Amino acid sequence: MDLRETEISNKSIFEGRLIDLNVETISLPNGKTATREVVKHPDASAVIAINDQKQMLLVKQWREPIKQVTLEIPAGLIDETDASPLDAMKRELNEEGGYKAEFWEKITEFNSSPGFCDEKLYLFYCDTLTKLENKRPLDEDEFLTRQWYSLSELKELLAQGKIIDGKTIMAILFWENMLLTGKQNND
Repeated sequence: MDLRETEISNKSIFEGRLIDLNVETISLPNGKTATREVVKHPDASAVIAINDQKQMLLVKQWREPIKQVTLEIPAGLIDETDASPLDAMKRELNEEGGYKAEFWEKITEFNSSPGFCDEKLYLFYCDTLTKLENKRPLDEDEFLTRQWYSLSELKELLAQGKIIDGKTIMAILFWENMLLTGKQNND
């Protein structure tokens, strides 16, 4: 069975600073029609940043949609100043973490919530970090703190339900898999 849905019409409902909302009328595989609410969201980059002590950098920040503080890997939107997802990640590691890295590896790219949103995230890995003397400032509406966590601490935080951000959960699992398969030096 062909599962493809075909767009019949597309109506813009809201255009915002960060997101747009469209309502699409689509033709289903069985020939009937339905509507889909689609959030248009800019793509973003995120990083698994590992220091010399084999700890991962997380930032703690308030997330208004869920009304709580979260622990997340450094991440941010790919904006018009970025030539690529990698450039966006370098900028975000500088702004949110205060670090730069000499070596980068793209791990994967994925869609955050494909049931209603078109956002794509690019996940990078780096472990050659240098603390910056003069880091870029945070965005004027951005407030966060930084902390380093070992893999065992991260797994405990996951077990306690204290890490709820999907990209961060994925990053922890990728890092653990890299250690288990020997794709990261774990001396």
